[in-house]
Amino acid sequence: MSSLNRPLAGPTLSFHLAEQADALRRDEAYPRSGRAARTLVKSGRLRVTLVTLAAGVDVGTEQADSPLTLQVLHGGIRYRTPDGEHELRQGQLVYFGPGDAEDIRAGEESVLLLTLAAIGDDYRDGEPAD
Repeated sequence: MSSLNRPLAGPTLSFHLAEQADALRRDEAYPRSGRAARTLVKSGRLRVTLVTLAAGVDVGTEQADSPLTLQVLHGGIRYRTPDGEHELRQGQLVYFGPGDAEDIRAGEESVLLLTLAAIGDDYRDGEPAD
């Protein structure tokens, strides 16, 4: 469902993440690029996005000016830090400081929950919900 037809902010929002992920895998972008995403919450500085990735998809380096977390709901990803390459599996969460999310790659079909606390260029006060 397009964000134009669903609320992105409100006093309470609830999501069935497995159903949302299934819908994303059926999205036309998924077979073409191996990825699809849907913003679930966009309220003030908070952004919560559900991301589906096919096996082997290279997300690359996240250029966000903001701190973010990635929680693996299904599957697993690999990422790089100055300390080396790391793996994140289902049920795990990683925090990245601004600009620190590097070389993210899905090792298998994966579903991620990305949470971003928007600052700098990632946040535009008063911007309409998309």
